[in-house]
Amino acid sequence: MTMETGRGPHLLVAAICQRAQQDQYGSFSLINLLEHLVAGSDDPNAPEQMPPFRLDANLVVMFVSGDAVGDRTVTVVAEQPNGERLPPVSQRITLGGGDQRATIVSDLSLDIDQTGVYWFEVYLDDELVTRIPLRIGYERGPREPWMDLIR
Repeated sequence: MTMETGRGPHLLVAAICQRAQQDQYGSFSLINLLEHLVAGSDDPNAPEQMPPFRLDANLVVMFVSGDAVGDRTVTVVAEQPNGERLPPVSQRITLGGGDQRATIVSDLSLDIDQTGVYWFEVYLDDELVTRIPLRIGYERGPREPWMDLIR
């Protein structure tokens, strides 16, 4: 498989969102794209370190076939901010040629216990196609408007 210009398959979408849904005509809606989340509390007694939480979202990967026809494997590997890689998740897609698309909407349920950037690497038949970043931040205590001026 090669990703040469004009041949295909072509990556159309790679995103993390709160929810993805398909309508009766086959069109997809991605609701609330997630690229930066801030966890926290206005409670002045909130812990110094971010308490772990579970992120439930959708990961969407969509290819347009182009000249590509046949079955392929899409694999996603998540990397935590500390560099630890989570086990890969794979799914088969079928490319039908032309403008036909192959779409994966996967439930993403991830225990978040670190701040920083979580990377989601997307592979097509073992070839890296793209990386999706998701930055997690943590803030605690009441925020005053003037605090934004001292960052």
